[in-house]
Amino acid sequence: MYKKKFEKIIDSMSIEELVGQTMCVGVPGRKTDEEIEKLWKEMHIGGLFLLGRTKEAIKKYIAIAKKASDIPMIVASDIEHGAGMGIIGEPVFPNSMAWGACNDPELIERAGELTAEICRSIGINYNFGPVVDLNLNHDNPESNIRSISDDADRVISIGGAFMRGLTKNGYMVTAVKHFPGQGTDDRNSHFVTAINGLSKAKWYKTYGKVYKEMIKQGTASIMVGHISLPAFDDEKDPVFGENPAVLSKALMTDLLKNKLKFKGCIVSDAMCMIGVASRLPLDRMPVEFYKAGGDMYLFPGKDDYDNVVKAVKNGEISIERIKDAVRRVLYMKDKARLFERQSKILNQIKVDYEEHKRVATEIANKSIKVLRNYDNVIPVNLKKGSKVLMLNMVEKFYHEDPLGTEFSAMKKAFEERGYQVTEEFKPSYNFVCDNVDKYDLILLNCKMSSRDYHGGSLRVAWDNIMVLWHARVLQHKRVIFTSFGCPYKIYEFPYLKEYINAFSYTDESQEA
Repeated sequence: MYKKKFEKIIDSMSIEELVGQTMCVGVPGRKTDEEIEKLWKEMHIGGLFLLGRTKEAIKKYIAIAKKASDIPMIVASDIEHGAGMGIIGEPVFPNSMAWGACNDPELIERAGELTAEICRSIGINYNFGPVVDLNLNHDNPESNIRSISDDADRVISIGGAFMRGLTKNGYMVTAVKHFPGQGTDDRNSHFVTAINGLSKAKWYKTYGKVYKEMIKQGTASIMVGHISLPAFDDEKDPVFGENPAVLSKALMTDLLKNKLKFKGCIVSDAMCMIGVASRLPLDRMPVEFYKAGGDMYLFPGKDDYDNVVKAVKNGEISIERIKDAVRRVLYMKDKARLFERQSKILNQIKVDYEEHKRVATEIANKSIKVLRNYDNVIPVNLKKGSKVLMLNMVEKFYHEDPLGTEFSAMKKAFEERGYQVTEEFKPSYNFVCDNVDKYDLILLNCKMSSRDYHGGSLRVAWDNIMVLWHARVLQHKRVIFTSFGCPYKIYEFPYLKEYINAFSYTDESQEA
């Protein structure tokens, strides 16, 4: 499977260079570009992660990173539902759950192609996605609209389609995530080790089935998460419980590499997350990751690098184990066509933003679901000039205040059709009492999901519940609730009579 030329490369490398190839670094804060270049050269890095930066900044850091090694650099980002997730100013598609609701594999495959063209043209060639977690617990605060479905077959169909599109021309490789599977409990692995509590039989029918298919369909990489799977790993700390997968030989080597026969690269989820960092002394964390079967370490510091080099030199990590990891990294880079002439590849790419908008619109249109229409308010037939009140329930990421522009696309779409629109964000009970009878239509727009959340919970808080206090707004003859996220808000608001789900809050979803 691995090309002979890789063996020559591996045999020519020092231990320091071998270890560096397995390191995927982020851009360290509080350092100058000169300090960053010096650090990356000292670590001989093989991978770079960039998120939330402009295309100019991405190209700058890629140029710096290329000086760290003679071997082509793999450049990763979280491109879960479009290039704009990782690259400021680029477009996105509706969220992954909207893809599941749309349920059109050909359309999602095309979305993958368009995403790969944008990303590769800028320099990103490694996607930490698609997310193939299952929404088996509606209270899970990490998966939610990042996930496609609660059904394994639909995740395979739609996730596989996006992966085919991304990898079709070799512009990108994928790391499907988060093995062994997020979405069964109500914990966030950024905060704590999450637990996938399924039995062996149930796991094989759900997550196991998904990962077996993703491997069969050719994913070059799998991201392993800070999630334990007790049914497959009986090694248990008396205080902390079972190990997260990133520290588990039973999960990474015995299950994923041996049982599921995965020959690609195992990349860790961010090793700064509390779900792993809380489990053992920090100097042991990278060493135990490689010993357990991991191949690429996400977000190492210089100390992590030094500790792994030391462990290889003293024999705690065998030289064959680290060489195996490098083989898997080089194989992944080869699948991303990094050993070819890059100018030739870039000349083949023609980014089509109009086509991107068309596909995004079609996904949005096909994903809209009317979950309830008890009083037959939908469709709404209003005369031009009618007054529409948009009461917006918004949870901004990391508890920032609403920007006031979250539903601009929806407001514009109503105004273009001749309606008078008033918006209120996190409306108070008094505002509702004073104004609700002045309008012909009330829209309750809810933007709460795993993309804008408290982190440890998806539950509604006081600042967003007052719009419903005393149920005053519910007495209006035309009230429609729309979730621009998951459909699970019906659990929070079971009394809603008209309920639409958009699964996403992109402009296209609002227009749809």
